[in-house]
Amino acid sequence: MKKIFFILTIAIASFGQSVFAQCSDKTIKKLCKEGLGTYIFESAAFKPLTAFGAKKNVVEAAFSVYSQESYRVLNLCQGFSDVVEFAIYDTDHNLLFSNKSDKSVKFYDFVAQKSGDFTIEFKIPSADMKSSSCCVAFAIGYK
Repeated sequence: MKKIFFILTIAIASFGQSVFAQCSDKTIKKLCKEGLGTYIFESAAFKPLTAFGAKKNVVEAAFSVYSQESYRVLNLCQGFSDVVEFAIYDTDHNLLFSNKSDKSVKFYDFVAQKSGDFTIEFKIPSADMKSSSCCVAFAIGYK
């Protein structure tokens, strides 16, 4: 009986680790390296979807930019049942980009017209609202 309990404990622990593997530092670093191309890594942010609460189907984050600098913003969301829509807004909350019409687009390149805090917004598929295996993540690179 102890042997079965021990095996079940290990299986549950392994499953728990694999659930959040998509939100691991190692996974995000790999995706950044692949997605940034010639851009220099600046920062990345990632959290399991469950960290945002089950009632939000839109998750927002802010990032800073400097005037006349070139940037790439990568959507690194993982584990969702459908591609996560994302949108980028400037300091005045004007929409700069959205992948709503072409969800296969995973990044946005731009030159900041002025310095300030920009916003990235992720629209979470309804089917995934309570999923513990989903990871909300993005990265920023510059030239």
